[in-house]
Order: sequence, then C-alpha cells, then structure tokens
Amino acid sequence: MGTYTGCIIEESLRNKSILDKFSILETRDDDGISYIVEIDESSVEEILPKLQKAMVDEPIWYIDLKSYDYHYIIFNDKIFTVDRDYPEQYEEAKEYGLKRGILEEYLPNASWAK
Repeated sequence: MGTYTGCIIEESLRNKSILDKFSILETRDDDGISYIVEIDESSVEEILPKLQKAMVDEPIWYIDLKSYDYHYIIFNDKIFTVDRDYPEQYEEAKEYGLKRGILEEYLPNASWAK
C-alpha cells in the first residue's frame, strides 16, 4: 500500500488539530509555517472531508495530497481528484482556483502530472 504526500500551510487551517492525523515529514518557516505531510493510502478517503472542514473560509486556500497515481486538490468547498496520467485533468481545478481568486502561479497545473 502506498502513501500520499502534500503541503499544508498552517494559515489555511482553522482547526490545526487535523495535523495530528498526518506524519509530518518537514516543517518550513518561510513567509509562514508550512508542513510537508504524509498519510497512508488506506486513510486518505477518510481524511479528505475532515481536512476540508478544518480549512478556513477566507482567504481561499487549497491543500493538495498526491500519490504516484492520483492527486487530490482540496478547497474548503470542493475536492478535485486528478489521475496523474491525464495532465488535462488539472485544468478544472486550476480554473476553479482562478475563479476563487488564487493567482495562477500558485495553482496546480499539467506540469504536476507524471
């Protein structure tokens, strides 16, 4: 069984206790605190709605978790599942993020595919 890894920016969370559900691989303190996290594939489906509920409403953020095959892009009100073999599937999540006011250079795109 595999794992999913991702980056969670502390500021994106209203309920930081959700971090206890992850293995924290690295903590970065750049312009804010971010965590490189990992979670077992068997737990990812269960954690997605909990992670979504733990996010702040404003400003708009997203959190992503990816495995070798799939990439989840989690907004506070929508979750996208991308098959990493199909780079065009990133377009819908990117467009959604743009409509929500996230700058294009911060959004997932086809370059994140395999």
